[in-house]
Parts: sequence; C-alpha cells; structure tokens
Amino acid sequence: MKIVALAGGVGGARLAHGFSKILIPNEFTVIVNTGDDFSHFGLYISPDIDTVCYMLADISNSQTGWGRKNESFSVFETLKEFDAPDWFLLGDKDLALHLERTRLLEKGYSITQITDKIRRFLGIKNHILPMSDDEIRTIVNTVEFGEISFQEYFVKYKFQPKTIGFRFNGIEKARPTQAVIESLEKADLVVICPSNPFVSINPILSLPKIRAILKNKFVIGVSPIIGGKAVKGPLALMLENDGLPVNPFSVKNMYEDFLNIFIIDKSDGPIVKDYIQPSSIIISTTEILIKNLNAQIQLANKIIDLYEKYK
Repeated sequence: MKIVALAGGVGGARLAHGFSKILIPNEFTVIVNTGDDFSHFGLYISPDIDTVCYMLADISNSQTGWGRKNESFSVFETLKEFDAPDWFLLGDKDLALHLERTRLLEKGYSITQITDKIRRFLGIKNHILPMSDDEIRTIVNTVEFGEISFQEYFVKYKFQPKTIGFRFNGIEKARPTQAVIESLEKADLVVICPSNPFVSINPILSLPKIRAILKNKFVIGVSPIIGGKAVKGPLALMLENDGLPVNPFSVKNMYEDFLNIFIIDKSDGPIVKDYIQPSSIIISTTEILIKNLNAQIQLANKIIDLYEKYK
C-alpha cells in the first residue's frame, strides 16, 4: 500500500509525522507546498519543507510546531544589533540549513535534489518532495498593503491585514516534478492534510495534472477547522474575508471534485446536517486535534482504516 500526503505548514507536518511512524519508508511520501519559499538576507528559505523535515526527523520545536528544538539565536541577536530586519526569526541551526540550501542552489542543484540531501542527512527514511522545482511565490492581496508576499503577511504582519485574494506568481509556467507525478500515479491513497486550503494546498492543486490525477484516486481529506476555529494560523480570517462560514464544510467544498472521504472533528458532528449537501463524499467524525505523537498516529491509523473500509 502506498500513501501520498499533500502538506504545508504545521498541521500537515504533524499528520505526516504520524504516517511516518506506522508505514515503512517506501509506503509513504509527502508532497510539500513551495509557494511560501522566499529569499531573506540573500538566503533561500523553504518554510514548509523545513517544517516537514524537522517534524519527521523528530527535531522540531514542540511548542511552536516550527523551527528546531534546542535552538540558539546568536546570529539573529547580532543582526538586531546592526538594526537589520528582525521580523523573521532565524535560529542558528536553521540558518545553517538555509546557507547550505543556498550554496547548493548556486551550484545548480534543484530544490528536489537539495530536499533529498537534507532529509537523508537528518535521517528521514520517507520521501519528501517539493511540489515543483520551478519558482512559485504565493502573493497575498490585502486591503491595507495591496499585494505582499506570503511571509510578510504571515510573519511580519502576523496575518492581521484583511485578505481580498491570492495568486501564485509563476504558476502559469510551473510544472510538478516527475517525482511528484509518479508518486501520485502510483499511490493507492492520497491524503489532503489539515493544511490551509488557500495557501498550502491550493498551490499544489494549481499545478498542471494534479487535480486530474486526484480525480482518479481514492482521496481522504482532513479538516483544518475545529469548532469554528482554525487549529493554527490565519485560515479562519481568510474564510471570513472570503464571505465563507468558518466550518469544515467550507474547506470540503474546495476539494469537492476529487474527495472520497472528508474527516471532521467529532465536536463538529452536530452541524453536519446543517451544512452538508447531497454528495457522494463520505463524512467521518473523529478526534483530529493532533498536537502530540500519539494523536498523530491515531489519526493516521484512522485514515488507513477508512480507506480499507470504503476503497
């Protein structure tokens, strides 16, 4: 059995972590959003890839869900003494990774090749695939500042600006890598992780061939909304700004054309009858808050059980 997960951000990394603990290496692959990638101090930074790598390597900061545990910030503190931009926190170990990634890019390595070197160095057995080797940048259109990069919106301005739209700069010419296409085509099950549908999953889905492949696969999605709130990040605000209810079914509707099963939290079970429309999509309720490893493994096992029951 081969499972492929589409992921971005902390929620996606946490569920991927659960799968990595119960599946042998060649059974599980993560395809990661690269729309959040950006350059800072001349360094190429891949926030979602790094979050997934750190999580699967068991070296992530358990308090934040991103960054490394036992991190130091000597370089960052010295940069602040120079009055350099300090809105993006750079840990010393994290900075070393960005330096090496940038060095390898300048030598002609692709993001896919670099990510593979990083995951092997960190002892990760499962494959972690960037969605594309082409440059794609998520741009957030805001009321207050106009168009700004995703990292400015998310980190610098702490996702407070009102969003009025998103676009993925470079998506028209970008292509998924052959590794991404092959992993999806060989997958028995594709999992849409509890990641932000606007800025973590939609960049992946916007690449050529991806949706077409998913329509011919068994796909299970997990809600990133629990009890009218985003588990983490700006999704609730984005839904409100888009005029959509802050509930799991606003997310489900974005994946309507390819989903087989959508998993929501058991606390949202009572609202199913109010929002669900006649559909072939199966709605399953369970505990989906996965802040610790046991919960991550339980949800991963639940997804496999659902696949085996309904495939």
